[in-house]
Amino acid sequence: MTNSPTSYRPAQIVLHWVVFAAIWVQWLINEPMKRTIEAMQTGATSAGNDMTMAWVHVGFGSTIFIAVMARLYLRYRFGAPGHAPGTSPTQAKIATIVHWSLYGTLIGMVITGGMTWNGVADLGYVHWLLNIVLFGLITAHAAAAIFNQYVRKDGTLARMIPAIKK
Repeated sequence: MTNSPTSYRPAQIVLHWVVFAAIWVQWLINEPMKRTIEAMQTGATSAGNDMTMAWVHVGFGSTIFIAVMARLYLRYRFGAPGHAPGTSPTQAKIATIVHWSLYGTLIGMVITGGMTWNGVADLGYVHWLLNIVLFGLITAHAAAAIFNQYVRKDGTLARMIPAIKK
């Protein structure tokens, strides 16, 4: 395993953007999923196309899980680039915590969502709380990437968007 490659592998970049896109789809279609879960828990029938959209939600959740697990494997197998030059130890520590928290939160969301969907345990409230945490982590992650790219000018975004010049 290489601990410090100079760039992300193409598969790591693609998986990053797959997770990004899938999260947005999940946020856009969460209401039909909530209504479907409520209907399932009360013995009612889902209205309209809610069940179809719930299955789409399940599919994208599964995609997120597979993509996150693949990213973790690739990170273990090939490593990830070190922090950009000039990153302070404190910034590096915060970035590391945010990245690992993103992985953990996404895995936790899939587990709690899956357990609720399959009737194993009603963890919808925990799933909702993790969603709030995820939103905060994504906001911090994106803000830091934009800050580093355009204020510090350290090429951070170019690592995940190869079309951007360093």
